[in-house]
Amino acid sequence: MVYPLMATINIGVFWIAPIAGVLAVVVSLLLMRRIGKMSPGGPKAVEVGNAIREGAYAFLKRQYRTIAIITAIVFVLLAVAPGFGLGTAAAFLIGAVASLAAGYIAMDNATKANVRTVAAAKTSAEAALKTAFYGGATMGMAVVGLSLLGVSFLFLIYGGYNAMFNTIGVTEAATLGRNAASGIVGMGFGASLIALFAQLGGGIYTKAADVGADLVGKVEAGIPEDDPRNPAVIADNVGDNVGDSAGRGADLFESATGENIGGMIIGGLISIATGNLIFLIFPLIARALGIFATLVGMPFVKLNEAEAKHPMKALRKGLMVTTIVSGILFLIADVVLLGNMTLSMTFLYLYFCLLAGLGASVAIDYITDYYTGSDRSPVGRIAKASQTGAATNIITGFAVGLETTMLPIVSLVIALITSYYFGTQFAVSWNTTHAVAQQITPFIGGIYGTTLATMGMLAVMGMVLALDGFGPIADNAAGIAQMSGEGGAEATMEALDAVGNTTKALTKGFALGSALLAAQLLFQTYSSEVTAHTGIPFVVDISNPAVLIAGFIGAMIPFFFSSQAISAVGKAAAEMVDEVRRQFREIPGIMEGTGKPEYGKAVDISTKAALKGMVLPALIVVVVPIIVGILLGPEAVGALVIGATLSAVPLALFMNTGGGAWDNAKKYIEAGHFGGKGSPAHAAAVVGDTVGDPLKDTAGPSLHVLIKLLSTLSIVFIPLFINLLHLI
Repeated sequence: MVYPLMATINIGVFWIAPIAGVLAVVVSLLLMRRIGKMSPGGPKAVEVGNAIREGAYAFLKRQYRTIAIITAIVFVLLAVAPGFGLGTAAAFLIGAVASLAAGYIAMDNATKANVRTVAAAKTSAEAALKTAFYGGATMGMAVVGLSLLGVSFLFLIYGGYNAMFNTIGVTEAATLGRNAASGIVGMGFGASLIALFAQLGGGIYTKAADVGADLVGKVEAGIPEDDPRNPAVIADNVGDNVGDSAGRGADLFESATGENIGGMIIGGLISIATGNLIFLIFPLIARALGIFATLVGMPFVKLNEAEAKHPMKALRKGLMVTTIVSGILFLIADVVLLGNMTLSMTFLYLYFCLLAGLGASVAIDYITDYYTGSDRSPVGRIAKASQTGAATNIITGFAVGLETTMLPIVSLVIALITSYYFGTQFAVSWNTTHAVAQQITPFIGGIYGTTLATMGMLAVMGMVLALDGFGPIADNAAGIAQMSGEGGAEATMEALDAVGNTTKALTKGFALGSALLAAQLLFQTYSSEVTAHTGIPFVVDISNPAVLIAGFIGAMIPFFFSSQAISAVGKAAAEMVDEVRRQFREIPGIMEGTGKPEYGKAVDISTKAALKGMVLPALIVVVVPIIVGILLGPEAVGALVIGATLSAVPLALFMNTGGGAWDNAKKYIEAGHFGGKGSPAHAAAVVGDTVGDPLKDTAGPSLHVLIKLLSTLSIVFIPLFINLLHLI
């Protein structure tokens, strides 16, 4: 019996991951404390802020109660079903609870930072930007920290400790470590399932209120956005928190969790071939290095006088520094951990894979900014088309949305091809310098290369989440400034709000990009797990009618899912329009400002619509692949996942980025172009924005989760597919 190769290094290196997770959580708590000590501003702003916070808590309480019931049912089924057991069920529950916690933390801090951003705006634009950014960073650091801690310690509990720290043979240790990673896939499934409910429910809530408020308030009544006379305005601002904060927090938590676990499973194959456990745990190390890079990048978010009208530049500085520092840390890790203190070309190939993922994240940033930036050509085209009416606004916006699918997919495909190539070169180089018994097939090396590209892209997740959290905080702050009537903050908040639309679109693009890279990673995980269960190489043969049928079903799911989500928004928005019209008509003095709207009625409409509308689409995503697996077997499930991924990625890009362009075209006109507020072009742009709203904030971001939920679900339920297939 011998220790695994490089065991001494592995023992020390592994703890970098949980240490980084703890550090991220501590930083999140310190930022919470800092924000809590800031002045919340005047009494009127505090009153409005409290109303938004209470509404958000009320919804989250009811939503989490519904989710808890579904979670408990799934937990029991996994615990008692043959082939699963308590271990899988416990991992599922841990992932679900942690995902709920991530969403709660995101929303809780956003509802504290929004009113304080208004107060800070009276001091300076930089103070407001930093307050909103640090509010978002609280969510970002909490999410990446909780994910890394959860995966690290669950891995140890499920057998990773014995693999890493006991005196056993190298092959046995590597196999045990890979099995431990496979055993916690249930955590990714739990996180994905809860994220889908959180994102979908929050998205329905926020867009039902937003669309209703805009159509009656802006178009019919001619009053400004977030005018306190609008009965739907509180529900609209509550929705920013439950959709864009709580929903996105749960969304990115499941991204980090599922992709980390999948990366470890693929890395386990390299560890078994090489007898080196560092490949198994390197995805955790890469994520830890990303946390350190984010901490370095955060202080660079500064707004000087020259950038006062372009705050996106200040935010981008933080992202660029984080990206550069990540690249440097990856190089150090490659030399010290993988290259055994030498600048070996064998291991530099793996470094190039990490850089491919980092490059994809930079590309997504600039592409998203091009298509959604208020001063960019696509937004200008949509705004210009608004001069001839709502129809031309919608036609142009639709065309821009379709166009937005090309460059991101090309960028991500290049990252996949590049990382796969360098991964194969790593395998070839390894095989020429090591014993035959330790050979790595070029295919497995290539897949590990794409795994590292995914980890490279996820390295900047903490910063991207901070930018995403910035969006709803700035949006809420603009609303609070308008509703409270406190002077000195409106101009600053409008500028930050417009930037917030771009940062939210950036995060959705980032989440979708990571989902596309993860699709390759998780599908190969599924393939290797099916092979391990059956002993037969896994192949998806589309000449098999059952496989082709399953592929078409998978391609259909994102469209049908999106239709249900958007329909739920449409029905609720119609109710909201009727309610706002009723209050304008029946409450004396409401338009004069002497009568008070019944905000609670609008909040109740959004709440009921969200809770009702989130269940059916989510259940479809869970039930359909299980039925396909039972009836047609694991090969058909693989085809279903491929079909769903291929259709969901361009569809989500179209909805996310196109919707963001529609929104900022409206804001571009509101800034004084093409007639400004109240003009016919403005009315047309508002209509276009309401079309884009449920696309970019309800269906689009939910598709990110759908892709990864299908992948993790298929891996978890392999025993069911295999066992029932044998019965047939």
